[in-house]
Amino acid sequence: MPLNRSPRIAVVGAGPAGLTFASVLLHQLSTAPTAFTPNITLFERVSARASRDQGGSLDIHGPTGQRALRLAGLWDEFLKVARYEGEEMKILDKTGRVWWYDDGNHDPPGEGSEGGPGGPPGEADGRPEIDRGILNGLLIDSLPASAIQWGKAVTALERSASDAHKLTFSDGSSAEFDLVIGGDGAWSKTRRLLTPVVPHYSGVTMIEVRLSGVDSRIPHIGAFVGQGSLMACSDNKGMFVQRNSGERVRVYFSIRCTETWQKDCGIDWNSLAAARVGIRALFADWDGALLDLLDRCDDGIAVRPLYMLPPDDFRWPHARGVTLIGDSAHLMTPFAGEGVNMAMADGMELAEALLDAFKAPNEDPLDSAVKAYEKKMYPRAEEVMKDTWQSLNAFMNPDAPQSGLSFFAAMLPPGTMPEFE
Repeated sequence: MPLNRSPRIAVVGAGPAGLTFASVLLHQLSTAPTAFTPNITLFERVSARASRDQGGSLDIHGPTGQRALRLAGLWDEFLKVARYEGEEMKILDKTGRVWWYDDGNHDPPGEGSEGGPGGPPGEADGRPEIDRGILNGLLIDSLPASAIQWGKAVTALERSASDAHKLTFSDGSSAEFDLVIGGDGAWSKTRRLLTPVVPHYSGVTMIEVRLSGVDSRIPHIGAFVGQGSLMACSDNKGMFVQRNSGERVRVYFSIRCTETWQKDCGIDWNSLAAARVGIRALFADWDGALLDLLDRCDDGIAVRPLYMLPPDDFRWPHARGVTLIGDSAHLMTPFAGEGVNMAMADGMELAEALLDAFKAPNEDPLDSAVKAYEKKMYPRAEEVMKDTWQSLNAFMNPDAPQSGLSFFAAMLPPGTMPEFE
């Protein structure tokens, strides 16, 4: 049977993982053309690129997210919008005492580096911030307009009589593909085809509020938060605050509670005024400057129970013609800032595996590429999932923030932990 050098590849979901996969693969093929000419289509259930809130700010790490952007040919565009000043971080307790402060001003990387200003101790490439929507926009704009089909939700996935995979969509249409890549998020339909293991509740729920005009309208809030992140932790609770672009700030009030707490707690989540009273009661003995973030927030509130896949049981049996990337593969909580970086690494490494497989003599390059990707991804993801779980337990802890700082110290190279009071 002749080798199919133009396989039909479907990516379910147009999030950072799927977008990175397509962007890296197409850019690399454009710079070094080969006989490998895949037909790539991304299917996204939302109707347009800006039809929903895309989340807050992301820190992009050197070996994963930054490397993927370079391989996608987007590094220069990224530098135009990356916020290196967003590496500023302060850690407080509920009284407002600052236990650790890092101003984010680090020495630049060594001669010849492609990076921007240097990062925190042990991270020469830095961890510059970018809003999720801006990152997605960079990746989307790097693709042909026809590469993404918007408003195309997958309702069914099955193996067809021709040994391809058949996708059925919400509009009643269907199509067959040689490789289906599930990048459809936490509750992935693609994952269900491969394994019964689904996400479970982490034990932590976040309550998100937002503030706008923090430099011009409420400058004391802008000065208090700074240019990066503020973390206040005590008594198994936390306020995790992040600066976004355009004078915007997001605050995540975090508590340990049951999975059904949102409906059982008695707080009227449809009323911001009522919700403020309920949240204030949870953080009643916290410093006024921290509670001012709640009092000054804009209209709108979101309750977000955090889910995760088990670090020791997230893998799936290999299946020819289908694989997973991003949250579909290894959902984790945001407590280590690794989710998007792992997603971008997945997309990048799967693209690289395909390029390598089609260069070498190979009877089934698609399957060989998927096997190589999964073999490399599993240990990488498992390590980060375990670190993320440990980070959650360190900062959502009766002894926080000291327990969180001890966790940081153990993760960094010896002697590189900044001094804290």
